[in-house]
Amino acid sequence: MTAVNTVNRAYTRAHTAIFTADKLRNLMKSLVIDAGLDPKALMDAWSGWVYNAARKLMESGHLRTIVIEFYKPGSTIASGRWDFPIRYDANGVDDMWVDSTFFKSTFAKAPRPPAGCIYRVILVYDAGAPDVGLYDVSFLSLNGLTRREAGTVIATPDIMASAAYYR
Repeated sequence: MTAVNTVNRAYTRAHTAIFTADKLRNLMKSLVIDAGLDPKALMDAWSGWVYNAARKLMESGHLRTIVIEFYKPGSTIASGRWDFPIRYDANGVDDMWVDSTFFKSTFAKAPRPPAGCIYRVILVYDAGAPDVGLYDVSFLSLNGLTRREAGTVIATPDIMASAAYYR
C-alpha cells in the first residue's frame, strides 16, 4: 500500500505542478499586459526555460518563489516587482482553483512601471534542488519599495501560490 501512496503523491505533484505553472504564466501575462508592456518576452521565456524549470522545481518541492522585476534598461533599481511565493502545505482537498479576479483587483494597488521599462523573471529555489540549467542572479535594488501581501491566488491539493507586490 505504501508504494501506491508514493506513486499517487508523485502523480498528484506532477499534475499540480503543471497546473500551477500554467496558471502562474496566465497571471503574470495579465500583470504584464496591465503594466502596458508586451507579454511576448514573458511567453518566449516561459516556453524557452521558465516552464520546465518551474515545473521540475515544484515537483521536487524546491521552488520557493517566482519573481517578476520591472526596470529601466541598464538600471540597478527595480521600478516594480511582484513575488509569487510557492508553498507545499496545501490542505489536501481535491480541488484546484485560481482566483484571477482577486489577483487582477490588486493591480490598482501596485504602482505601474514607468514608460520604457522592461521585465525579467527570476526563480528562487532551495539549495539541493535538481539541476534545471539555471544560474544565480542578483535582485535589483528595491530602493525603498515596500512589500505588500496580496494573498493566495492558486491552490491545489499540495501546492499553493500567493502574490505580493512592492510599492
